Amino acid sequence: MVTMTTGHYTVSFPKAILTIAIGLGLSHSAFALEALSDETLSQQTGEGIAFLPENVKMVFQKAEDNLSGAQNTARMADRGYDTGLIRVIPVGPLSSTATASGAKKADLFIYGLALSKSDSNVNSRFSNTGVNLGTESNPWVLNVLPVSTYDFAGNVQSLSYLGLEAPLLRADGTLASDTAKLGLWGDIFSRNSTTSTTVNAATGAPDSLGGLENRLRVQMILNGLSLNGSNLKLFQTLGNATNNSGLSTTYNKTLGLAGLIRLNTDYNAGTRTTADSSRMLRISTAELTGTTSCSTTGTCLNTPAITGESAPNFNALEGVYIYSPNINLVLGSVYQPLIFNTDGNNFSLEVTRIPNVASIYQQIYTDYSGQDKSYKGSTCNVQNCGTTSTIAGVNYQGNTATHSSISIGTATIDNSNLLKAVNTSSAVGLTFKDSAGNAVNLGSAAIDGLMIQHLKISTTGL
Repeated sequence: MVTMTTGHYTVSFPKAILTIAIGLGLSHSAFALEALSDETLSQQTGEGIAFLPENVKMVFQKAEDNLSGAQNTARMADRGYDTGLIRVIPVGPLSSTATASGAKKADLFIYGLALSKSDSNVNSRFSNTGVNLGTESNPWVLNVLPVSTYDFAGNVQSLSYLGLEAPLLRADGTLASDTAKLGLWGDIFSRNSTTSTTVNAATGAPDSLGGLENRLRVQMILNGLSLNGSNLKLFQTLGNATNNSGLSTTYNKTLGLAGLIRLNTDYNAGTRTTADSSRMLRISTAELTGTTSCSTTGTCLNTPAITGESAPNFNALEGVYIYSPNINLVLGSVYQPLIFNTDGNNFSLEVTRIPNVASIYQQIYTDYSGQDKSYKGSTCNVQNCGTTSTIAGVNYQGNTATHSSISIGTATIDNSNLLKAVNTSSAVGLTFKDSAGNAVNLGSAAIDGLMIQHLKISTTGL
């Protein structure tokens, strides 16, 4: 479903078409397309596109051509064929220091990636039921919007950004849409760089197991996932960053990104005293015997990504169980963008330094005493994320928070929006289980008010 929108209000699509038709009719044949400059395009705004994913399910299966409809249906019901892969390819040489210390390249194969409607099964990556990700009144939105902000010197400027916005999260935590199940398998190897292999064009994986050493096989299952409240903003950064101000001139007029990533499973995590499999992340490594071919020495170096064998089976109980995980990450903002840059050879990813300008840092920092209202910063958690907004009579959580939070298990949020892990014996949180299901509960955990002052990641030797 696709509709035209302004913000989160839907606009009649036929009306929009009629307006365009009238405009074209009045202009007769005298109009022509005209190229716009980057500077002009950067200031353009308009209506957006709303889209509503309905009955969505997806699973990576083995690449096979010329199958009949009946065969495809049978494959969809058989998890043994879930071996379609993503490969993280090792490139570039290791440094002499790393080699001398015994370091080797990593070769990672992710296969069986699956998305479906959440259930309470902790031993299945795929429920085979479609998930609805939003509603007609609260869809996903892609649009271009203006915002008044500051350049790096604190001068008020207008900025336009391309935004992708997930359905908003209601202030009371009510989810009108479904929660999702996400699952995958992974084989992680160390690779001997002296052994060369060619790539199988049909699968994207090496054509042999040569050079693989030391395998770690994992299964990940996440139940109850909600992305509601997340958004991404893409824009050209503003100017006036100077070396004299302690900033880098590379901040000026480059690609900027602001992200609010909300991966939540439990609005009422503070009330949980028993394990709930419908709100849980499980990571396990105990594969059932007899499902893979290993060497006589017990070293298992095979992977369906290369050999094409059936997908693995895992013990139904073993693993790390993370109950009620709630992750709300603020990665950059229009005041402190996340930028992508290059020096011509290597590239960098950087959360810019915060300028020593009151008009800017007061938008980011928080006065936890509550005395100085000029500080606008706040923390995003599953229940609050900045200034609440009201649309069509419904209260939604905001998206203006500047600090991040992470919680596992029973964690409360007080009236001051402070996130606290519950430390009583009834708290549910991080739990380890052995292959017999014997459990050790380590309790809950919370990280509150996390803010990135400055972060830069750069490649070398490219």
